[in-house]
Amino acid sequence: MSSSDIPCRQGPATSSRGERGNQITDYLARRIFSGELLPGDVAPKETELADTFAISRASVRSGLAPLAALGIIQRQAGRGTTVQEYSEWTILDPAVTGWMVDYAAPNPAFLREIFEFRRTTEPLVAAMAASRAKACDTVAIEEAFDAMARHCDDERSGERDSAFTLADIDFHSAIYRATHNLVWAQLAHILRPSILLVIRQSNDTADELRDSLERHRTLMDSIRLRNPEAAFDAALRVMNRTGHDLGLSSPPGDDDVLARLRARISPSSP
Repeated sequence: MSSSDIPCRQGPATSSRGERGNQITDYLARRIFSGELLPGDVAPKETELADTFAISRASVRSGLAPLAALGIIQRQAGRGTTVQEYSEWTILDPAVTGWMVDYAAPNPAFLREIFEFRRTTEPLVAAMAASRAKACDTVAIEEAFDAMARHCDDERSGERDSAFTLADIDFHSAIYRATHNLVWAQLAHILRPSILLVIRQSNDTADELRDSLERHRTLMDSIRLRNPEAAFDAALRVMNRTGHDLGLSSPPGDDDVLARLRARISPSSP
């Protein structure tokens, strides 16, 4: 490992064990989330990390602790530190989703899991928002949409994509909050980094942004008109476009589940 591989932390020099350990946390997170270290791989030994970073082994262990607590690595006496399977990770923890955004390659496995979760939940969330949204909620959704529209045709592609993506996240977060369900509202905060990861990969060209904008407009209008069925359908179309852009599709069984959910919110349902 060369000195250029060691991440530098900004700010004043640190002296506490925990702060020195942060270097280890960030360094390993970058290697794991970029795909350099995969599940089953053995991480560098504590002694190697201590020598490389010129810190004590106690500081190294302090840096390993957060990754172990989140299920990302497992430390075993005599076997060293091993990267855990993705299923063991606390995937919705803000630290984990933040690392995904900062360091992911992107990882197709992460994108697929996040996409499947959103595709099966956001239509229901949109339907709930259409039933429960207050005036302040629709204003928040409209403001986020207006920001998307403003940035859609920005000729500066880099700034356009970044600003559009952030407004896109605000749009979906506003819909989660409009359910007025405590759990869904909290998920708006927890899922923000993971939504950013998916949207960042799916919004590429100006034509794709315009198509995405129109799908979001239909979703917004359905919520404003308090039409849960239309909101469900519109949210599903938004997610289907996202899946198309990512080259992802959900298992056929997911469509059956969504059809049953859709039937439950229909006015003709018993």
